[in-house]
Formats: sequence, C-alpha cells, structure tokens
Amino acid sequence: MSFLTSLGQYVAGVADSVAGLALSPRRGPPSRHRSAEESQPQPPQPSTATMRGFPRVVPTEGASALSARRRTLDCLAPAPPPRRGGSLRVARHQQPEKPTMAFCKRRLSWPEVDNSVNSGVQETDGSYFESFTALAWRQENRRLAALRLAEARAERPPPAPHELGLPSVSAQLSHKEHEHLYTEVLYCIENAVGAPAPDGQFAAFKEEVIEHARRAFRISSDVHSRALLSAGSERPPTVVLGCTVLEADGLEAKDANGFSDPYCMLGIQPASLPASPRSSEDEGRKHGFRLSFKRRDGRQQRDSLGRLPARYIRATSVRPHTLSPKWNETFKFDIDDISSDVLHLDIWDHDDESSVLDAVSRLNEVRGVRGLGRFFKQVCQSARQGSQDDFLGCVNIPLREIPSTGVEAWYKLEARSQRSSVQGRIRLRLWLSAREAGRHDDDNWQQVRQHERLFGVLLAHEVETAGMAAASAEGECSAMFEGELCGAAQTLLHQHAIQGDLSALQAAIARFAAACRLNSDAPLDPKYMYKLLTELERAWSACESISSSGSGDSGSGASRDEERWLADCFCEFVERALHQLRLHRDLYPVLHQYSLNKLEYLLRCLNHLSQMKAFWRCCPFNKEIRSDIVSSLRKGTAEWYEALCAQDTDSERGEDLVNLITLVQIDLQQGLTYYHPLFETTNNVHYFSVVFTQIDKMVSEDVMQCVTHWLMEGWCGVVEENVIDEQGSPVCMMTIAKTLPFEVLSAVRELCAAAALAPQPHPHPHGPHVQHDPPPQLLEAYHWFEPLIDRWLAVTKTMALQRVRIAFGLDRPVEGEHLVKHSTSSVDTAACLYHMRLVWRAIGGAEERKSRGKESGGGGLRLLEAACATALHYADLVHGALADQGYYDNHGQNKTTEEICTIVNNLEYVRRSLSEYDDDHIANDENARQLVRGALGTLDARSSRAAAPLAARARPPLRKAVFHLAWSPDTLPTAQAITPLLEFLDQHLSLLNTWLLPRAFSRALAACWCGVLKEVATQADAGGPERPRVYHHRLREALDLLSEFFHAEGKGLPMPEVQNAEWFRVEQRMEYHQSPTEKLLELWLADRLDEQARTPLPSPYGSILVRVYFNHDSLCVEVLSARDVIPLDPNGLSDPFVVLELLPKRIFPKAQEQSTNVQKKTLNPVWDECFEFTVSLDACRHAGAALALSVWDRDVLTADDFAGEAFVALARVPGVHSHSAPDPLRPLELPLMQLHDRNHPILQILESRTTDKLAMDFVKKQKLRFAEQ
Repeated sequence: MSFLTSLGQYVAGVADSVAGLALSPRRGPPSRHRSAEESQPQPPQPSTATMRGFPRVVPTEGASALSARRRTLDCLAPAPPPRRGGSLRVARHQQPEKPTMAFCKRRLSWPEVDNSVNSGVQETDGSYFESFTALAWRQENRRLAALRLAEARAERPPPAPHELGLPSVSAQLSHKEHEHLYTEVLYCIENAVGAPAPDGQFAAFKEEVIEHARRAFRISSDVHSRALLSAGSERPPTVVLGCTVLEADGLEAKDANGFSDPYCMLGIQPASLPASPRSSEDEGRKHGFRLSFKRRDGRQQRDSLGRLPARYIRATSVRPHTLSPKWNETFKFDIDDISSDVLHLDIWDHDDESSVLDAVSRLNEVRGVRGLGRFFKQVCQSARQGSQDDFLGCVNIPLREIPSTGVEAWYKLEARSQRSSVQGRIRLRLWLSAREAGRHDDDNWQQVRQHERLFGVLLAHEVETAGMAAASAEGECSAMFEGELCGAAQTLLHQHAIQGDLSALQAAIARFAAACRLNSDAPLDPKYMYKLLTELERAWSACESISSSGSGDSGSGASRDEERWLADCFCEFVERALHQLRLHRDLYPVLHQYSLNKLEYLLRCLNHLSQMKAFWRCCPFNKEIRSDIVSSLRKGTAEWYEALCAQDTDSERGEDLVNLITLVQIDLQQGLTYYHPLFETTNNVHYFSVVFTQIDKMVSEDVMQCVTHWLMEGWCGVVEENVIDEQGSPVCMMTIAKTLPFEVLSAVRELCAAAALAPQPHPHPHGPHVQHDPPPQLLEAYHWFEPLIDRWLAVTKTMALQRVRIAFGLDRPVEGEHLVKHSTSSVDTAACLYHMRLVWRAIGGAEERKSRGKESGGGGLRLLEAACATALHYADLVHGALADQGYYDNHGQNKTTEEICTIVNNLEYVRRSLSEYDDDHIANDENARQLVRGALGTLDARSSRAAAPLAARARPPLRKAVFHLAWSPDTLPTAQAITPLLEFLDQHLSLLNTWLLPRAFSRALAACWCGVLKEVATQADAGGPERPRVYHHRLREALDLLSEFFHAEGKGLPMPEVQNAEWFRVEQRMEYHQSPTEKLLELWLADRLDEQARTPLPSPYGSILVRVYFNHDSLCVEVLSARDVIPLDPNGLSDPFVVLELLPKRIFPKAQEQSTNVQKKTLNPVWDECFEFTVSLDACRHAGAALALSVWDRDVLTADDFAGEAFVALARVPGVHSHSAPDPLRPLELPLMQLHDRNHPILQILESRTTDKLAMDFVKKQKLRFAEQ
C-alpha cells in the first residue's frame, strides 16, 4: 500500500468521526473540574475515548499514584460556569471557554523537604557542623540560667549592709549621757509651755508622753522614779514671749497731710495693778501706757506713776507718712505668770520733732523700777518743750491663749475709753519659749545638740519598732518605718524645741544630724532622708529670706558651729551613699521593687543635696556629687567583676569566661532597663555608658588572654580522641568538635549588640564639658579571633567535602505525604551549607564583611569558596553518576519520572541553600558576588540538563494532542477540540507540580510551554495553502487558550514569559498564514523599510546618492551616484546600473520599472540621470508607498548579479509631505542592503503557496538578492 493510499484511508476515518461528532453531545472538561451541579449522576453517554479519529493520549507514569492526591488539588480549582444545553455549534463571535488550571494549585501549608531526615552521616564526623550550630542554643541556655538566678535573688530580701562589708559607726550614747538626757526630757515634759494647738497637733497627754519616753530610752522603773523626782525638784524655767510686730492697716489719719507717723509701744501687763489714789476714777478705762502727755490750759500735766502698769516696755521705729506701716521688728519679754499676764500694745502718731521717740526707745535698756523712774523723767523734760503724740489704738492679748505652735494673726485695734475713736488693725506673730537660769537668750547651742540626741533616740525607737512589726508580719514593706513619728514623740520634740528656743532651721539641722548618725550605723529609708533634706532646705531658704528683709532676728541664720556641724553631716551622708552605690547590685536588686524605690530616693537625695544652698554654704570646696557617683559606679563595677572572676570552678578554660560574659550581659541589660533610667533622670548620669566602659576594659583583657592561649595550643576546631572500651583499651579514633573560642566570640558579640541598643549619653546642661569615652575595645574582638577563624575555615571546607561524599554514598529516597521527591544526600549537603552560614553569622563574620567590605580580610571570601565548593562538589557527584549510567546519552530512558524529579529537586534544593549566601552582606563585594552567582549558574545549568528528559518524554503525547487539535473538523469548536490537549497538560503538569520544588516546576513549566509552541508552529506550517483560513483561526484561538492555561491567573508562568519571543513568532506566522499574498508583500516591504531605517552608514555593500521629490503630477527621481559598490566581476570591479520601481503594485499598477545606464568597470559609478513617474499625490501619501532602488552588475554571458538595494518611503518625500517645503537640491545617501534571513516567515509562507503565481514570482525574485554566505 502506498503512502497516498494510507493517507486517503486516514482522511476517510477522520470524516466518519466528524459525522459522529456532529450528533454526539458536547465533550465536557475533566470530571474533577466540574461544579457540584454538574457532578450530579447523568444518563450514560458514549465515551469520547472510543470515538474513531481521535488520537488516544496515554497518561504518563505515576498517574494512578497521583489520583488520591489530585482530589485535594481539585477542590482548589475554580468551578466552570454552568453551560446551557443545546447545539454543539458555537457562533464564531463567541468567546472560547477558559481552560482548566488545576495543575498550578499547591497547598501553602505543605512542607517541601523533610529537613529532619537523618542518613547517619553526622555520626561519621562527630556531628562537627551541628556542634558549631549549637552555639546559639547553648548561649540561650546560659542566658536563661542567668535570668533565673536574677529572679531567685529577687525572691529573697536583699542582704544586710554589714553582710556586704558596709562600714558602720555606733550611734549609742554612754550610760551617763543617756540618763542625763532622760532627766532633761522629764523636766521638759513637767514644764510644758503654751496652750494646745488649734489643729490638734502635739496634743498627747502628759502621761502618754512620759510613757513613750520611758520605752524609747529603755529606762527601768527605779531609774525612771529617780529621774522624775529630780526633774520635779528643779526650778522651772523662765517663760519668754516672742513678739514680731509685722504691719498695720487702715490706721486713722492724725496729721494735716492726711497721714500719720505711727509707731508701737508694747509690754507685759501684769494681772494685779499697784495701789493708786485715783484707782476708783479709772474704773471702766482700759490699761494703757501714759508715756505721752495732753495739753491742758497751756500746761503739761503728768499722770501718777501708778498709772503706768506696763513693765519691760519696748517701742518700734516710726514709719512716717503712712496709714499701712510695715515694721517686721521682733521683741522678747520674760513672763512671770503666763496664766494671767497680758500683752499690751499701743499705736501712736509721732508729732514731736525732738527726742521723745529717742527717750521711748531708751526704755529697751530699762530694767526694774529705777529705770522706769529715769525714763519718766526724760518724758517730762520732753513734754515741757511742747511735744504731743496722738493715740491710734491698742491691743490686749492674754498670754494663756497663745498656743505652743505660736500664732500669727490680725488683731483689731481698740480704744482706751468710750470717748476714743480708733480704726484699723495690726498683724502680730507671737510664740513662747523658755530659758533656764544662767543661759543667755541667744545661746542655745547646747539645746540644739540635746535636741539632736533626743531625736536620735526617738527615731531609733521608731525604726526598731517598725522592724519588729515587719519581722512578725513576715513582710518587709508592710510595717516599714515610713518617716512619721508617733504623736507622743512629736509632742515631746515640739516641747523640747520651743523650750530650748530652737528656730525652725536649728530643729531641721538637729534632726538631719541625728538621722545621719543613725544612717551610719544602719541605713535608714532614703525616702525619709529625702524628706529631712527637703525640710532642711526649706528652713534654710526661709531664714535667708528673713535675714535679707533686715528684721534683725538673731535666730534666723545658722551659727559657725552649726555650719561646721552640718558640713560634717553632709560629708558623712554623701560618703555613706556613695558606698551604697558601689554595692547597688546587692543592696538594690533589679527585680526587687521596694529596693528599687529605695535606690531612687537615695539618688534623689544626692541630686537634691548637690542643689541645696546649705550644701554650697557649708561645703564650698567639695567636688561635684555627679562625678563622685560616676567614680563609685566604676569602682563598684570593677569590684563586682573581680568577685565573679574569683569564683572557682572545675570547667575548661574559656567556659568560665563564656559564663562570666553571659552574666555581664544580663547585668547590663537589666541595668539598662532598671538602673539606667533612675541614674539618668535623677542625676543625669549615663549609667550604662559608665558601667559598660569599665566592663569593656576588663572583659577585653580576659578575652585576649584566652585567645593567646588557644593560639599557642594550636586550636583548629576539631580534635581526635581515642575511644576506650571497658578494659581501658583504645578501640577507635573519634572526631570531636571544639567550639569554646566561637562560644566566647558569640558571647562577646551579643554583649556588644546589647550595648548598641543603649541610648547615647547627653552632655549635662549645667555641668562641665565631659570628654566622651573611647569606642569599646570589644568591637575589635573579631580581629583578635581571625587567626583562629582562618584555621576553622580550612578544616570546615575539608569536613564539608568529606561529608558530601559520604552523604552521596548513603543516599536514599525520602518518603512522606505531601513531600516533593528528594533524597537524603541533598538534605545533608544543604545542612552543611546552612550550618556554615549560621556559624559565620553567629561569630559576626557576615556583619564584619558588610561593615568593612574588602578591608575585613579574606575570611568571608574563603567561607564563600568553601560553600560554593561544597555545592559544586555535590553537583559534580550527581552529574558524574548520571553520565556513568548513560542518562544523558539515552535522554533519561533508564530513569522513571519520579527518579528524574528526585535528581532535579536535589540539585535545586542545594542551589537554593547556596543562594542564601547571596544577600546584603556581600552586596558591596563584586568578587564575592561573582563567585556565588557563578556557582549558582553552574548548578542551574546542571539542574536544567538533568530536567531535559522531562520535556522530551512529554513530546510524543503532546505532538499527538496538538495534531488532534489542528486536524479536528472545522465544525468542532476550538474549546472542545483543545480538550484532549488540556487534559494531557493538566495531568502531566499536576504530577510535576506535586513532585517538584516550585522553582524546578516553573522551569519544567516553561520547557513544556516551549514544546507546546513548537508543536503548534509545526502544525501551523503543516497546514499548507490548501487549508482554509478557519484552520489557522482555530490555531490562533487555541494559542490564546493555551496562554491563559499556562498563565493560570498569575499562579503559573508570568505573562512576559508566556508571551515570549517564540510566542510572538508563532502568532506572527499564524497571522501571515491567514493573510493574502498582496498583504504579505506589503508586510515584506514595510519590513524592508524598517531595516533601511536601522541600517547605518557606511554599509558593507556601499551607498547610493539620490534626489527624490514630487513635482506637479509626477514623482521625480534623480539617481546621482554610488560609492563602495561591492566588486562582482573577476577583475575586482563591477558594471553597475540601477533599477527603479514603485511598490506596492496594488497602489502603483501602471508604474513601470525604469533603469539607468551601465557604468563600466567602477565601484563608484556616477549616473546623474533623472526619471519621472506619473503618479497621483494620494498614492504617494499612502502609508506603504515606497521607491525601490536595486543596484545590479551587468553580465553579458550570465545573469546579472545583485549588488544591493535601498528603499525610500514616499510619504516623507518633499512635495508629498505636507509639512515640509520641496527641496530638490538636497540629495539622500542611502545605505545598500542585501537579504540574510533565508528562513524569513513571509518568504517561507509565500514559498509554500505553490499554486499562487504572484507568490512564486516574488520568491524567485527575492532568492536572487540573498547575500553570499
């Protein structure tokens, strides 16, 4: 049977199948892509698999094994829209249905590779790589252990100061001083002064105060009785009244100018007046000072001496011309009977210009009755000179109403009798005190010291009582002394202060001194010390303000003795506080909140002290407290570090250092969180910077010592040791990794990383300029370890290559659900690369290379070389094994699809592991990038070569499916005709998607797409000219469906990869196939015009010079000359002439070819001939209109030879182009061209149209124009 007979029978079979298709229902998509409604049971239908004429697509291997898994994939595929039943015929204008795209579905939760698989290769080298990778979790375990230690310390109370070596000074009094002070206390209680305070302060009962004093002093009953008897037998002290005349307001105007010149006279009014003859006449009149005289009939009359009831009378100065005078003058009076005496005060208007006021003021020196007599004598003398003062008002205040706290109030002025008319008020400050016999008014230094000792006893008792309550309650904070003494103690201290005439400043100094003395024995709560400092500063400022106002109050400031005493207390307190700061880690643990509060108030005390005026006055030569704090922190940090180093352990050299650095790191991190804010906000001390600078110096010394030891020891990262059996005999050698140097380096890096997170210190705004600390030495630790790292890199490369070889020998497939196909060798090789990169980053090599670039040394480049060598060695092993098996020679026929996927995935997984080295750390090193990317390119090439049989294996069924698509009956819609092809592709690609890694699958998908395009192009060219246009139209629609299928809504190939150069070529060939011959000729001409525009001068085929323009109704062409025409004759010259032609013939049907004369034996001919074509302007303006200039060599015996051609687009010619004026004098130099592409699609398609004379003539003509190869 001939081939034509067989072909005829095949065509008849296809026709029969078409007839059957016309009456059969529509062939639907695969069942897994149908919607729920379409999956309902349907009546039995004839199977399309048994229809005659359709090539049967055989599924690839593994399809049955994939069926269960594809059910999971099918649920992710979008269901097709329901289709209305009806005729199979589909109108041409309807859009083809979208193809199924289940092959690209992949669960994101699926693991790709089982990283936990173990082939046993780790046991061959003693888990060398895993030992170094374990650095991270070892360091994390150390860090967690240090944190647990800190938490355990916080659960128990801080140790006592004496347990930490904090010195203490005893604050106990001697036995004699103790009893004497107790007697003085009882004496003070027995002789209490003043009325109860109006707000209930210091209102404890006498018995309660005595009992509290007895408990505080720890006095027995016998001693108490004896002291109480002694205190009762003592003479009571003299009560002293203090009175400050502050100001008056609203006084009556007595002078002609509308003002007065007021002054005050005040004294103590006794309870009983002396006998007087005129006492009966003065009934109803208030007591007063008759120190000025009334004028009666021009004579001065003086009252009897009995009319002067006041004694110890004092007078203020005169405030002239005012009704609101301000005096602020203080006076003191001794009191005989506080229960009945009255303070009397008169205000007078001074009207005399002589010495009446001076006489009154001398009364301040009067003592006793004789003095009063001399005073009245002076008053009488001044009265005879004619002076007279006007009365402005008086005030009488019973002394029994003055409270012990004193009083400051406004008092309304009263008249002496009903005939007097007064107005206004006066403001007075009154207080009581006491003076023992033999003591001067201004000498109370002994009372101040006694007050300090009394306050110390009471404060010690309160602290002890609170401590006992806390111990019984088993809670330190529940009953801790909070700085408030009990009511009885406050009453006692108050009475002692007023009886000793202590000012507020003296009392504050005494109490602070007592607290400092107790703090030296056992530290008090800093919060209470801060309160005492605040009260001291407030009292000091108040005294300064009083002194600056010029009141003359001698008790308003501190004496020399008090200033020296206060300076000693300040120095003692500061020294004690700085000693506590040196031990702040032990005294104030970071996780113990109450201790942190104490530290905060201790720092506040130091800051407040540095700003106190009292401190500046008493300690003018002391250094700045802030500098002292910095020095204490540095010294305390050094002592703490040395104490940690002194702890003896049996660990290996270097392991203690790692633990020490870890403890230091935790301490720094906790200090940054807890201590740093306290120091910075209170005293502007950058705690972290101070501590880290000290730590950096000490740790650097220890690290450099260890590095020197390891270098001398010859450390290289691995050591071989004998394995001893039970009898003590060596059995074998075992490789053991030594990681201590890297553990130290990793710990140092973490320490530096913690320091880098700390805020930078800011300069003190009011302090001196502080020089910045030098950069930490630990930042250079990587360079100290570089010799050790170089040794490790050399050993690591050898160990990695050895492990890869052993892993390849132990290779076995990895089985598991939802896993891609791979084997253990790729996992072991990738693990080597992962461990090397992880260790390199842990020791800081990657960051060092990124920060310093090429200057960081060759360590990073050597690591990359080791990693690339490891990956390429594995690829070489795989490639060599495949070559030995003949894999490449027989195109993978000796391997199943599953085995090929395993090989491809192994190479891809190793390539992906190596690609992680190409990151930002080598971005600035071109050598490193070229090294890594060169290795990645090699692995890509090996993987692509290994995956080539996957595409080749699918070509036969793919060719059959495309053939079925192309040769289906014209009445069959494209969406139905392409179904077998899509089913095959979906089944084949779904299998590959399940078995391959994503990148390998994308590469396989691209290869499959290229195969599809080639088969479609083959079928498009195989159609021939006799096939109708619907044939190529179907292929064009199928190409669009296949593009959507492979793009898969963005989950398949990217659209630029789908519509690649091959796709455009196939699409163009289909368009050419559907175009008539005239259209193809015009497309050819447009392509030649484009090539003419792209061809530069000079051209290898020479150039031609012409002048073209449109004039009236004709196109004028002047062929001027040519140069560098190619030699085509044996003599090395040519006989050139030019053929002119207007194209295309459809536009210029009547334009005939014209030619120039032949120029003999020249390569640079000159013609200078003019030709004219009678054409219309509209024809020249056509987009495809052109002038073709062909240069030929005239031969006599043979056919003329083609030398080159050029084209001119007529639309741009002067006279045709509407926007350019004719310029016939301007010639055009056009490069000559020849054809090179013998496989040009237009020529191929025209050549296939053997029955088309126009196409055949054009092809024959163009074949003469191809350049010689």
